[in-house]
This record gives sequence, C-alpha cells and structure tokens, in this order.
Amino acid sequence: MRKTVRGLDEFDAVLADGLVEPVFQPIVALADGRPVGFEALSRGPKGDLHEASALFAAAAEAGRGPELDRMCVRIAAESFRASDISDLALFVNINPETLAFGLPGDLTRSYAELAQGRDVVIEVTEQSVMRQPSQLLKAVRDSRLLNVWIALDDVGVEPAGVAAMPLVNPDIVKLDRSVVHTAAPSHIVDAVLEEARGQGTQVLAEGIERPEHVAVARSLGATLGQGWLFGRPGPLPRHVQRSTQPLTRVGSRAMSTTTPFELLSMISEVRAVSTAQFAGRAAQVESHAAQAGGPGVFAVNVGDDTYGEAHRRYDYLTSHDLDVVCFGGRLPVHVAGRFRCVPVADTDPLRRERGVLFVGVRDGSGVVARRAAHLGDGSVHTVVSDQADHVIKAMLTLIPRYTA
Repeated sequence: MRKTVRGLDEFDAVLADGLVEPVFQPIVALADGRPVGFEALSRGPKGDLHEASALFAAAAEAGRGPELDRMCVRIAAESFRASDISDLALFVNINPETLAFGLPGDLTRSYAELAQGRDVVIEVTEQSVMRQPSQLLKAVRDSRLLNVWIALDDVGVEPAGVAAMPLVNPDIVKLDRSVVHTAAPSHIVDAVLEEARGQGTQVLAEGIERPEHVAVARSLGATLGQGWLFGRPGPLPRHVQRSTQPLTRVGSRAMSTTTPFELLSMISEVRAVSTAQFAGRAAQVESHAAQAGGPGVFAVNVGDDTYGEAHRRYDYLTSHDLDVVCFGGRLPVHVAGRFRCVPVADTDPLRRERGVLFVGVRDGSGVVARRAAHLGDGSVHTVVSDQADHVIKAMLTLIPRYTA
C-alpha cells in the first residue's frame, strides 16, 4: 500500500528539519565482554516514522534514500566525534538503495571525514550483493581507500551473502540474529564459517540476548557479539573500558576491467584446442559446480545464444543453490529469481570469448576461450584453471558489466 500524502509530507519534514536522532549499540569482544565499538542506528521523530525500518521504507518510496543516508551518517558522525569514546570503532550502514545510484561523492566525503584518526566499519547488506554487485564492489573499493573496514551484514540465512564473500572479501561477517537463536545446523552457516576461517574474516554474532546465546556464538567461531545482553540502542556512554581485542583486516580484491581470458592468460598456460575439446572441458566445470552445489556463483558467457536457449541450458543449476549469471550478445537484461542475464555490447571484447566460471566456498574452477583467426582449423585459444583465487579474479572482471 502506498503511503498517504500526509505520510510523504511527514518524511519530507524529517529531511528538511533534520529530525533524525542517532542511537548507538555496543559491539563487544566475546572474550572479555568489553566494547570494541558501537553501531550507529537511526530513529525518526515519534510517530509512524520513528523506527528505522519505516523511515528507510519511506525514503525508498520517495526516491530519497541517498539523502537520508547522508543525513544519518552526518548526524551520527557529529555525535560520535563529540563523545569521549571516539577511539573505539564506529559501525555505520550503507542502505542498498543508495548503492543503486552509486556511492555519492558527499557521502564518501562524510566517511572520509569520519575516518580521520578513527576506526570506521562500513556495513553492507547481502541484499546488495546480487542486486547491485558492480556498485557494491565499487563502494567497497572506494571505502577501503579511506582505510575503513568492511562488514557484510545479515549473513547466514540467504545463500547470496555466502556467494558474495569471496568477491567482497569482508573484514567482518555479521551473522543474522536467527543463526544464534535457532542454533540449528545449516549448510549456509557452515559455508559462511568455512569461508571466514579460510580468509581470516572476523565473525560477529548478532541478536545475543541471553547468556546461552553467547555459548552458541562462541561455538560458531564468533569472536564479536552484539545484542541486548550487552546493551540496547541508546545514547553513547560517557566512559567505556575498551576491549584489547583488535579488529582484523582482510583487504580488498582488485577488480580488473579486462576479460576473464585476458586475465587468466597472464597467469596460466594458454593452449590451442578444438571447439569440441573446449565444450568438453566446459561441461566438466558445469558438472563440478552442480556436484559441489552452493552457495556459489556460476557465470557463463553464452555468446549469441538467445535467452530461451540460455535459460533451458543453465537454469537447473539454481536448484543446486547456485546463483547463475549468463552474459551474451543477444540476451536481455533479465532477473528471474537466482537466474540472471546480462547483455554484452558488440564492442565489448567479451564478445570474442566463451567460458564458464564457478566460484563456491573455498572452491573454484573455470575454462575460457577466445577465437583466433590465425588458427585456420577452427581451434580456439583456451585457459583452464582449478585455482579458486585465479577464478575469483576472473569472475571479478565480469562484475563491472553487471549493472542490472
């Protein structure tokens, strides 16, 4: 149901008059129960827009999400800088709707000003991962240039967040509160923890409300916690005994603007093979992806295949818990659940290539090929890789093309 005119007027008044109040919730080290930082949250004026969910929903409907983001960051930063505890880390959020427009310059400047001499953690939600992957990774890269940490929020329920972990390379993953509350085995949670261990990512458990939740969080490998047991959102305290536990830093992956073949050909052997041999190797990668299952991402360059052909060929992989992204010259921009199509421009060198890439949890394989006119027998130059890190780098070359 759309908001009433009165409701939209109320939201306009929030922005015009700056009627947003920051509140802060502690994030603690589970080892000693002391804070390592505070997450900045926002509250609107008393009434329908008081809760953050209603406030940001109104901003999205009005198309003014980035404006609200800027206001929230500015007000929270001013409050944090004025406190006596600004030597702790400040966790702030990027609204997914803001990423749809790219990270605004003035919001970047707000983060830059906030980060001067302070530890800042920017949280991005797994909602952003497959909706705006290009904008997400650009925001991550720009943010890390400001020397901030990156946290992937609300992870452990939907497979998209796990699929994004190898690409985003977060410093911190925040387990959704439901993970601690159910304490039930989950292949998604297991995948998150395996990826985190492999990359040295710090795990933060949300929703800790009772002592038994702390035990569950520790059993999952979490070293940080957040929840009502440690403090509800409210004003910043005047004094805090800070934990000695540091925040770990993983670092960003480079996102090349070349193609999978161009990147892999620089680090792996190139061979001339027949088109039949290439097709056989591609089928092996596809079979590997189906057997390994997800969470993961399967990307395929289908060349001049139509949408119908691509959908019939690869949609079944979504039932294996994989996000499937098809790139091709005759494809429309299309999203259907976990199956997506991305058109490739005639001038894009990707049009000269074919290939399949699979990235899973601590796993990856791929084969890419490029036509070569001088090979008169119809052979193609091919690169094969079973090194996950190399395949991830190849996958990242596709992300700038994906703006759906």
